[in-house]
This record gives sequence, C-alpha cells and structure tokens, in this order.
Amino acid sequence: MKKLALILIFIYFIVPLILYSQDLTVLPGGVLEKGDSAHVTGDYVRVRSGPSLQHRILLKVNSGTAVSVLQRGGTVEKIGNMENYWYQIKIDESGTEGWMYGAFLEKDEKTIPTTPPVIINKPQFVINDKPQISLKEIGSIAQKGILHVAADLNQNGTKEILLLHKEDRERYLTASGYESSTGGFTESYKFGFRNTSINNVTVFDYPDRREPIIAASGDNFTYFYNFDIKRLLLRLIYKLDTPQVGFGMLDGKNPYIVYLKKNKIIDNDGTLTYYIVGERIEYVRGRLRFSNKVEYEKPLPIKKLVVFDLDNDKRAEIISEIGGNGSGGGITVLQYTETGFKRIVNTGIPTYNNSTFIQMWGIRIGGKPKLVIYSTDPEGGNEVNSDFGFISASLQGTNLLVEDFMPVNKRLDDINNYRWVLLFDNGDSKHPFLFLDFNQDDGHYVVKKVILN
Repeated sequence: MKKLALILIFIYFIVPLILYSQDLTVLPGGVLEKGDSAHVTGDYVRVRSGPSLQHRILLKVNSGTAVSVLQRGGTVEKIGNMENYWYQIKIDESGTEGWMYGAFLEKDEKTIPTTPPVIINKPQFVINDKPQISLKEIGSIAQKGILHVAADLNQNGTKEILLLHKEDRERYLTASGYESSTGGFTESYKFGFRNTSINNVTVFDYPDRREPIIAASGDNFTYFYNFDIKRLLLRLIYKLDTPQVGFGMLDGKNPYIVYLKKNKIIDNDGTLTYYIVGERIEYVRGRLRFSNKVEYEKPLPIKKLVVFDLDNDKRAEIISEIGGNGSGGGITVLQYTETGFKRIVNTGIPTYNNSTFIQMWGIRIGGKPKLVIYSTDPEGGNEVNSDFGFISASLQGTNLLVEDFMPVNKRLDDINNYRWVLLFDNGDSKHPFLFLDFNQDDGHYVVKKVILN
C-alpha cells in the first residue's frame, strides 16, 4: 500500500515538475520571471490586451524596446512554428502594460539601448481652449452618392462636388458634377466609369497639362484616366496594381506618384501590410511614363495615404495612417532623400477603441501647412461618447505637434451615419471643408459650409 502511494505521488507531483522544468529549458531565449528586465527582439511586435491572438492590439514596438515582466502565462502555446509563453509586460518608456508572445522577448544580461515603440510615442499636445466651428447651410443636392469628391474637372477655376452613384439597376457607375448656383447646386455634367468596383477616387493636376488626372481605385487596382470635358469621356492612360495612390513633388522639382505594393506575407491576425513606393512620372504622348523608383524598406500596415508638403520645404512628405487589423491612429511620415525614403515621424493619436481615422488631409490654413484629421477628440479618445471633430497638427522638426481640436458633434449622434466631409478649398482657408448630410426622408444632401472660428 505504501509502495502504491509512492507511485501515485511520483506520477501526480514529481513527473509534472520534471516535464515543467524541461519545458522551461527548451524555449529560445530562456524563460522570463516576474520582475525580469527584457528587450524586444523583432520589429512591429504586437502588444495585446490579453494572452492570445484574439485579443486587441494595443500598440506595436520595435527591436530593442525595453520592458519589465509582470507575469508569465500559464502554459506554452504554439504559434506557427514557434512555441513559447505569453508574458504580461510593461513598456519602460511609456508605462503601457499589455501581453506579448515570448518568442520576441529576451532577458537583459546587460544594459540594452532602448528604441521607442512604433505607435506609442505620443505627439505633443498644446491644445488649450478648444476652438469652435459653425455650419452654414448653402444648398442641397437631390442625389445620393456612394463616393464623394471635390474637383474642378471642367477647369473653370471653381471646384465641383463630384458624386459617384450607380444607375441602371446598379450595373453602371456614374459621376455627376454639381456646381454652386443661386439657391443651391446644379448638375453641370455627367459621365460614366466602366468599372463598378471603385471604392476611392482621387483627382490631381499634372504640371503643364490642362486636363486633370483621375485615379479610380479598387481593392487591388488603380486606373488612371484623362477626362475630356467636351465629350464627357474618360480615356485610360495607365493601370497600377495598388489600392491607394498619392501625388506630389517629392524632390521639390518633379511630379511623383506614390503607391502601395502589397506584402505577400499576411500577419497572424490578418493584418495586411504594404511597401510604400514612389516613382517620378512624365506625361508623354497621352501616357504616363514612370522612372526613378524608390521603395521604403519595411512594410507598414497602412490605412490611409496623404502626399503633402508638411514641413514647408517645397518637398512633399508621405503621411500614412497605420494600425493593425481593424485598428488605426498611428502616424508615420516619410521624407524623400537621394538615398531613399527616410522615416522622420512615428507616433500615435488616440482614437476611440483604437479605430481608424474617418478621413485625413494635408492642407494649408492661414498660409501654414497642417495635417487635418476627422476623428475623435485625442484628449478623450477612449470615451464612449467622445466628441467628433477636426484635429489640426503641424510638423515641428521630427515631432508631430497637435495644436487644435475643433468639435462638431458627439460620436453617438445619428448624424455620423449620414455625413460625408469634403475638402473643398477654393482659396479660402477659413472655409476649407463642406459637410454633406444625407436626409433619408427626402433623399437629399444638405450641403453645409464649415466655418473655422
């Protein structure tokens, strides 16, 4: 009986300890304990709200980031070809706490130079009294659109509201240009797109060309067109396999197209990443010609792309919103150099539940370049019913300085479900935006001018 008791003790107590101790010794980088100092061994490593891939991404950090271990998860878990524990850690520089997979952590044996996290670096805030905005109703449009663009396609010096909508049982995508007139807006032209799977349209002017270039993008493509206003026809001049494009003078002299090239490797949580590519373009015999290709070395989880001279040096910067699958709020700014793209800003702006920005633009206000974001109040970004409005930021050296937040309405207000914001800058920096509020009862847009007070 005593012998049986000893066997049972060995099976239930000694064997698990032996296996546990063996388990601890085979893990790459060793096993971390509560109180250990460690550093991150990979780039763009996710810090999550809990110990699994299903938990929300709080931020991403780079190699060398210093952390403190708070606790170790209960069991070794396999992810791909890796086996390790989850650890609850605290980022030393910011104090942010979260969970990280142990395969990307290594215990400090000596002082490790720290590298700031990718997204947790917070921009400087100098918001004092929040400036207010007021809205002035200037007309209505009796048409519902699925895409909304401001552009001067008829080249008369004043922008039109371009609404894209589906017709003929939604088999065709049609664009209607509405111009301001006495008492409202009047449709001045209409033309069709051959492709109905367009989810974004960008219009930009090419130097020394009368006709603007229209870039129509889908999930995996962008078609470039010339628009013949007299015949109301689009003429295809180029196609790129990319979901987003931008345009600007990256070197201060020549026009460049900036676009995204998909990374073939998809992250474990389904996040898509892209390489940023810039190429000089020339318009030759009715076609676009590309040259001087430059590519940023690391793929980024890009949500939005803006090309704009943010530091007022006559050269456009590439401004991207980045974030994990379904999240956003990170800002990366790249600058063109003779040797390639250089990252000069890498920061984050708080949003509700880490959601993506609604919209983002580069514009000049009062003669000064600004990054303007339509999103939640950055000082109360995680409040359920936080304010929605315009965030205004400027580039100061390598810091993004958030200067103003101009509230419009609460996040839970119904108007958010039916409002579109257009950058409608006709040279008046006090009124650079229009609101299109859709009235479901009569099927009309109420157009409102945004007045910055």
